[in-house]
Amino acid sequence: MNDTVDPSSPRAATPRAIIIGLALAVAVNILSVSTSYLVGFTHLTFAHIDLGLLIPFFLGVLGPNILVKAINPSWGLRNKELLFVFVLGWIGFMAPTYGMSNYLVGMMATAEYYATPENQWRELIFPFLPDWVIIRNEQNANRDYYWGLPAGAPIPWAAWIIPVFWWFSFFAGLLAVGLCYVVLMRRQWAEHERLSYPLAQTAVVMTDADDETDSVLPSIMRNRLFITGATVTFSLMLWNTVSYWTQWTSFPIDTKFLINIEIGRAFPVQIIRMNVLTFAFSYFINVDILFSVWLFQIINTLEQGVLARLGIIADSGTAVPGGLVTVQFIGGMIAFALWGIWIARRHLATVWRHVLGGATNLRDEDEFFSYRTAVITGACGMAYIVWWLHAVGMSFPVIAAFLTVLFLFYFAFCRVMAESGLVFLDLPVNAHQFTVAMLGSASLSPRNLTALGLGSAFARNWKTFPMIIPSHVARLRSVIGVEGRTLFFWSAVAFSLSAISAVGFTAYSGYRLGGASNFYADIAGHPGFYDLIISWMKNSTMISGSEVFFLVAGMAMVLGMTVCRYFFSWWPISPIGFVVAAGGPPRNAFFPVLLAWLLKTLLIRAGGVRLYHAIQPLMIGILVGYVLGASIAILADVLYFPGAVHNPHSF
Repeated sequence: MNDTVDPSSPRAATPRAIIIGLALAVAVNILSVSTSYLVGFTHLTFAHIDLGLLIPFFLGVLGPNILVKAINPSWGLRNKELLFVFVLGWIGFMAPTYGMSNYLVGMMATAEYYATPENQWRELIFPFLPDWVIIRNEQNANRDYYWGLPAGAPIPWAAWIIPVFWWFSFFAGLLAVGLCYVVLMRRQWAEHERLSYPLAQTAVVMTDADDETDSVLPSIMRNRLFITGATVTFSLMLWNTVSYWTQWTSFPIDTKFLINIEIGRAFPVQIIRMNVLTFAFSYFINVDILFSVWLFQIINTLEQGVLARLGIIADSGTAVPGGLVTVQFIGGMIAFALWGIWIARRHLATVWRHVLGGATNLRDEDEFFSYRTAVITGACGMAYIVWWLHAVGMSFPVIAAFLTVLFLFYFAFCRVMAESGLVFLDLPVNAHQFTVAMLGSASLSPRNLTALGLGSAFARNWKTFPMIIPSHVARLRSVIGVEGRTLFFWSAVAFSLSAISAVGFTAYSGYRLGGASNFYADIAGHPGFYDLIISWMKNSTMISGSEVFFLVAGMAMVLGMTVCRYFFSWWPISPIGFVVAAGGPPRNAFFPVLLAWLLKTLLIRAGGVRLYHAIQPLMIGILVGYVLGASIAILADVLYFPGAVHNPHSF
């Protein structure tokens, strides 16, 4: 992607592009919430680019744009306008279900509804739980959300205003800190380290319209390989959808086809299943990263099995979910974050001199906002976060430990995604759980444990607060050709509308569309968030010596691989595979990642980079065919199989 901007190029942030982009952001949220809760498609928003975004973009923007251009080519959106629309929709995609609203609504709503004498929430948690972070049952506002309102009764929005306001204000602080490091690190990652941002590259290729001719179809859609990929994939998906009625043998291209390979007793099974979305996006990832991802999944399986056979286990019980091998990979993630900060030290020092008014060669006119504004915004955001956490009951030493872990995880995750573009990636462990593991639940007061438990609303989030999408949007600014301040403003508007739409429509669905207790996705009403706090209180844990050893060993291994990668050009293993190995989605993505690595390796060896680029339209065609086929499958389920959806897409 070229960082230079042609001032004579057509504008991207035109009034029509802004309106369509904001409408797309809202539509993404309404579609995602309704299909997840009311229909049962729970994985349309799991990945960083997923069907919850691609279906409304392809069917609601790109398709109609082709029809409009068929009538009059000058009426259609231009290339940069399409990319700008996609970006606003992508920003909106941060809010619904797995982005933010699942966890927030679950944290606010479940406390009152699921509290029983048996789970002892009222005795152990409620004395330390502030009223202003949950939805109380005044005038049955909480109960009616789960049961549905009687006919004609008004929605009790007043019960939601206070907790939503305080949670949104806290999220604003998190986003302020996140935007600070996005602005401060963009030049380091894009220009000094030259990270490739594969997801941003894919977005550019998908929205590549032909502005130079009057052609109705984008240039990539006229490519024979694109047509082949789209036609074949769509036909296979259509066949699988028809098999809902005919019981034909389906093609194994969706996630319900699963093979578990068992190596031996005590070894975890190795999952083999296909995900077309993962396969298509993985084609744009560097070969060494793909290789390391599937390699460390095999090592993960072997190491867990060997340790189990030898009887080497953690003594801490529930301290760190996943056992010693997970602790090892988490150590690698921490080392990865620290290394990223270390190699950026000269850039950050230059930024600091620039903030203080010293002479530097830095220019920040095209960033979201100036470096000085970024530092001030980040500092204010951090101060508000500290105040908020203390107000909900967390002591200052625990706040310091928790925020250190939280932002190290967020930073590492954002850095991994900028380099790898692993579309399916999520956090291998939640920061609040890891903090409790490090400090020990036995050494923390019930008030601190309750406050840390509220971290389930944001610390387990892998899409919104790590700032992955905003960092990609900042990278795309030069491609879109719009000023950084303008892009930031409309992105902020898009996210604000999306957050309100996601939470508001979730509440509306509960009150008006049958009650949240009948939602298919029970994460919006599952008691697990508060049960975790009870588990901490009743099971005193402290990190064990073996866990410390594996944590330090993981850090050492990642530092070793990183040093080898910097000093030896032939080094074939990226530390990213180690960093992400503990997560569930990378384990499920083993086969499509392996397949993409094998294909890309063979193509590069046979025809070099030219052949790799020549095959890109085929992969985009496969992606488009899959999205269109999935749209038909979802429509068939909604119309003919309500309550028993086939859910062909998951991670």
